[in-house]
Amino acid sequence: MALVEVRPIEKKKWHGKTGKDSFARPVVVEALINVRTNTYDTGLTEEDKERLQKLTGFDLSNTYVKGVPHPFWSSQGQVKLPNATKIFDTNKPLDEIAIKMLKASELVANSLKEYEEGKFPFATHVIFDEREEVQIKASKISIKKEAIIESSKLSRVKKVELIRIIANKSVRNQSDEWVEVELDKILEAQPEKVLNMIKADKAETTIHAMILEGLEKNVLRKEGTSIYYFDDQLGYDIQSTINYFKDPSNQKLKAEIIEKLK
Repeated sequence: MALVEVRPIEKKKWHGKTGKDSFARPVVVEALINVRTNTYDTGLTEEDKERLQKLTGFDLSNTYVKGVPHPFWSSQGQVKLPNATKIFDTNKPLDEIAIKMLKASELVANSLKEYEEGKFPFATHVIFDEREEVQIKASKISIKKEAIIESSKLSRVKKVELIRIIANKSVRNQSDEWVEVELDKILEAQPEKVLNMIKADKAETTIHAMILEGLEKNVLRKEGTSIYYFDDQLGYDIQSTINYFKDPSNQKLKAEIIEKLK
């Protein structure tokens, strides 16, 4: 038996409740219409369509006619997903059709991995694979362990840079204990981001932190996304300002700003 689980994606609600207690309404998913081709995105290949038509007796053609309901996709082809796990048996033709259609929908992430990678921003449900979830969790644990080990090797200055960039927090006159507590919070919430920043260009990270400190201390100022030193525009955003200060010809100004920050 080929069982497939489709689970609701837990999202924070104003009332703080989750699962069956979250009051979320069931979602009805139907084959999306591709306006460029005037067809339904059914997820079925031509072979699937022929085979499953014979097994079910339904018209599984994907032709869309404006104003005319499809004999299958506009009725039996719709799938109601509750705010709870729903199990499909793909040995059953109608369940197989449902899963293939759900995989073609933007409302159902094909996997937890793809959802977390941002490939399904509108998804309300996810096709669940226990083996995949174990792999994802194991990967997260490994990343967190590495981030903890690598961050423990950093100097206070580098830890402060991480806190300033990732958490966007002022580090003025803070104790070593405060720095360690804030870093621990970041490691708990965003270990991958910490690790990526540790492995990134160290000069670029230092400049990034310098810019944020300059803005905090009003040595630099921001208009929209652009960053200025007095009336001189240094960049149209953070990254272009970082690039400005990396330019060898701008090192005198960089040194001037660092001196002011002291």
